[in-house]
Amino acid sequence: MSNKKLAGIIAGCIVIAIVIITIAILGPKPVTDYSTLLRYLRDSCVSLGEAGEIHPYAFLAIEGRRVTVNESTIEVYEYANAEAMESEASCVSPDGFGITRDLGGGRAVFTDVGWLGPPHFYKAGRIIVIYIGNNSSMISLLENALGEQFAGM
Repeated sequence: MSNKKLAGIIAGCIVIAIVIITIAILGPKPVTDYSTLLRYLRDSCVSLGEAGEIHPYAFLAIEGRRVTVNESTIEVYEYANAEAMESEASCVSPDGFGITRDLGGGRAVFTDVGWLGPPHFYKAGRIIVIYIGNNSSMISLLENALGEQFAGM
């Protein structure tokens, strides 16, 4: 083998090693909003579809978006900033079946939610994601993207 070929192989190996180390150190970009969540899901090689908007519930202040991920559906609520998202998340009971909304003036309203399955609430950056169901692959995918659920079963 010539010295030029050997040098080319070594240079190629160094470039590949640098790319692998960079990815390992920096990792994937964190999920902070709707677009980075969709990017994460696409990069995870799942079947993905945007299924339309969701009108605000009595207990959530903003419209959300419904997204199908493989055979499951998630709801994504994107807030103007992290503080607004955290304020909204603080209204959710630990089990995810109750929402307490502060109406101001010392008044609050409690909503008991009858989900059709076990609720799972996640948050990251400016988004709250709700998954209703018990598909362990979906739960694992959301935990990898968003961290541990902050409310739910």
